[in-house]
Amino acid sequence: MDTGQAEEAIVRLIARTSAIVLVEGELGVGKTHLQERLRARFTADSRIVLSGRCAPFSGELEPVLEAALSTPRVVPRHGGPVLGALAPRLPELADRLPPPLPPLPDPRADLARCFRALRELFSSTAPTVLLLDDIQWSDSATRAFLRYLCTRRSPALSMVLTYRPHSDSPRLTHFAGRGFPVETVSLGPLDETRATTLAETLSGQSPLPPSLSRSLPLAEGLPYAISALVREKGRPLPTAVRDVHAEQVRLCGKEVRAVLRAAALCADGVTEDELRSLSGLGRSAISVALPEAIEIGLLRETRPNHYGWQREVARRAVHEATSPPLRRGLHRAAASLRPHDTVFTAHHLRLAGDTGQWLEYSRRHADIAMSEGDWSTTVQLLRALLRHAELTDPDRVHLATTLSRAAFDGLDCDQIVSTVREILAEVSLPPATRGELRNNLGILLLSQSGEHEEGYRELEKAVDELRDGDPPLALKVMSSLAIPYTGHRHIDTHLGWLERLDRGLGPACLPDPLTAATIQVNRLTTLMTIGAPEAWEAAEVVTSDTDDPQLARQRMRGCLNLTDCTSWLGHYAAAKRYLTRGRTWSHQLGADYLSEQLRVAAVLLNWLRGDWRNLRTTTEALVDRYDSLPLVASECRLVAGALALEHGDCQAAVALLADVSATRPRTAAAPPVGATAAALLARHHYHRGAKAAALRELDAALRVIHDTGIWVWASEIAPIAVELLHNAGRRDQIPELLSAMEAGLEGRDAPAAMASLALSKAMDLDLGDGAPDDVLGLYDAALDSFTDVGRPYWTATTHVWRDRYLHTELQQDTDDLAIAVDIFSSLGAAVSARRAQETLDNRKPRRRGRPSYGTTLSPRETEVAQLACAGRTNSQIATRLGLSVRTVEQHIAHAMRKTGAASRYELANPVEATS
Repeated sequence: MDTGQAEEAIVRLIARTSAIVLVEGELGVGKTHLQERLRARFTADSRIVLSGRCAPFSGELEPVLEAALSTPRVVPRHGGPVLGALAPRLPELADRLPPPLPPLPDPRADLARCFRALRELFSSTAPTVLLLDDIQWSDSATRAFLRYLCTRRSPALSMVLTYRPHSDSPRLTHFAGRGFPVETVSLGPLDETRATTLAETLSGQSPLPPSLSRSLPLAEGLPYAISALVREKGRPLPTAVRDVHAEQVRLCGKEVRAVLRAAALCADGVTEDELRSLSGLGRSAISVALPEAIEIGLLRETRPNHYGWQREVARRAVHEATSPPLRRGLHRAAASLRPHDTVFTAHHLRLAGDTGQWLEYSRRHADIAMSEGDWSTTVQLLRALLRHAELTDPDRVHLATTLSRAAFDGLDCDQIVSTVREILAEVSLPPATRGELRNNLGILLLSQSGEHEEGYRELEKAVDELRDGDPPLALKVMSSLAIPYTGHRHIDTHLGWLERLDRGLGPACLPDPLTAATIQVNRLTTLMTIGAPEAWEAAEVVTSDTDDPQLARQRMRGCLNLTDCTSWLGHYAAAKRYLTRGRTWSHQLGADYLSEQLRVAAVLLNWLRGDWRNLRTTTEALVDRYDSLPLVASECRLVAGALALEHGDCQAAVALLADVSATRPRTAAAPPVGATAAALLARHHYHRGAKAAALRELDAALRVIHDTGIWVWASEIAPIAVELLHNAGRRDQIPELLSAMEAGLEGRDAPAAMASLALSKAMDLDLGDGAPDDVLGLYDAALDSFTDVGRPYWTATTHVWRDRYLHTELQQDTDDLAIAVDIFSSLGAAVSARRAQETLDNRKPRRRGRPSYGTTLSPRETEVAQLACAGRTNSQIATRLGLSVRTVEQHIAHAMRKTGAASRYELANPVEATS
């Protein structure tokens, strides 16, 4: 709990009874501040408040005597003679104390007499509170006196004692007498919200200025560090913080200090052998010093045989407080600890001051890492060079260009983007070099930062700068501009770039194999995104083998892109195939960014095709993991939000979906993600009666589809739009919507969107009083389509609508709703299942008993037989009807027996066959 919560808990406890409250909390968490607040609070309540503070190497009973001096009125004018034992120790109160008593020959007896005197002093009839701070520093006599007070309870006395949890505990619990309870209160760091509030209060600024906002996480929620940051206006390591921890280390023994300085070198922790090597201690010395450093709460075991600081702010403080010569020597020693970890070695070479060796080492190993496809190491080495080295402009440009290429596979592009932008703004560059840098920047903005318009503008400028200086690279940039997924431009604009690309390719401009492969993947991505049938034959290239790691990386990227494209199109078997191949490439190449994106692609695929087992937990973890990559996180937020809606967790769902909805200005989400999120929110708001909010979300979703002209992305949106437009009195917009969708899907291979169009048409006819045969024909067509695609959620939704029409409009009995309940339940769509079940439960019960059909096919056998004869597999029939595959097999066997059919394909007209 924080200090405010602890204060209220302590006040409530002491108001009821006299008690001992032990307040534990690490350095800087607010224990002293709590004592000050309690002192003011209890003083205002007319209690006698005695307060003292323990310090290292304090004298005998010094904190207790300080407490007695803090409130002189605690000394009675006419106290008992035993109070004279305190006269030599409290000369300031000589005028209020009896004459000094003669010393006793036994020091222990003299101390015991002093204990009795202090107890009498503190045993006022008025309510009294003894506040002692930092009793981990208390001397042995003070601790003995506290135990003495516990065993001889004074009815009016309470005690509040603070200490650090990793120190030697006060151990008062077992000494407390009856009726004198001992309670423990634990203070912890502030969470992010409370830390921000405290900083705003202390600074008087809301919101916080950028410098302070950036530095605030370094305080790790510790109030003293937050206060120091505010005082020093966001300085990353305030002087006060450094001095506090430096003093803490100074109080330790020599061997422990050596261990702490060595551990402060490495933020990721060090092994015991590494500590021994860096500290210069022998095995016996380290075996004593390391446990002591852990016992006093400064170090901890971060993982097996790896030790690091409890707090990063403390580690940095101790590292900075170490004298520069000693610090450089420690880094020089650390540089030889892990020869296989090039990033670690380069980092310590730099901090050791070996600049020349660091530059040479980092460049050499960055080249090696890039040649091996180790993009993460490349990015870390080059980024450190750009941030810390004194470089000439040519070197800076070369490194930035190399870094921006490698960053395509990194997971933290913010600093790289800012570095490239600075170079483009400050350094005079040849057009070809500027164009390459601008191309790399544009790709990073599009693929990682989610800054779509900025990314496209950078790429367009790059085309102009590269047209004469590097035509093949200009064609590569055009192929990037042709990809529609990450932006909000109309598809005709992207296809226009594709035409320019095709015109530029030829004998006059032959790109190198890697550039040609990149162009090929980009072109293929554009065609597959819009469901162009010609994409399929060309797509086989991304699954073919190659020994070239650069070409393999492009094919891995192609597999990722095609997984996303085919998932939205509704080709789930193909998506699974590309995902599997992409993962194979990932294991071989280890490209971080693409590997992580494959995880996200798998989440989207599983959501669309109805494999929801443990999916919400997985996806919510990915939302947190990719918080710094807004474009990647947006797909995770969509899926997590959609699943939260179906689990009835509306608050979480709305928060997740609103963050990526198309209604949000400049959302980082790709168009299909933003539009789908908006449609889901529209349906949610409508069901809750928020009509205006629902229509606002729906209009945003439809605007994305109209603005991009990519109707294959409307599979989740169209049925929701038909329902909401009809119910909102905007029915006249439905024919135009469906006509545009039908035209947009003409010639496209997009089974999910085609199934959605069939359902939308059925709903339109249903709600518009269409002919029953036409309505049911379209509903059946939608069921067939969703069954073929493998979309169980929408199969169940179609059953719900078909049931509504048959039961409400045609007054006919139907099993559709029961089928829908089964499908929803199997998915884990609890909200939809509950709604369907409630509708089913509210209907009049059917006639009891099960009818006997004899040699005549039952309605369900007839339905199964018709689907089997139409060429549906048992699995497809089971999905459509919400049955198990085994039940389907039994129905087919019964139908064949009753009709005498030799095979399932002879069940052409089972109704006539059994007449």
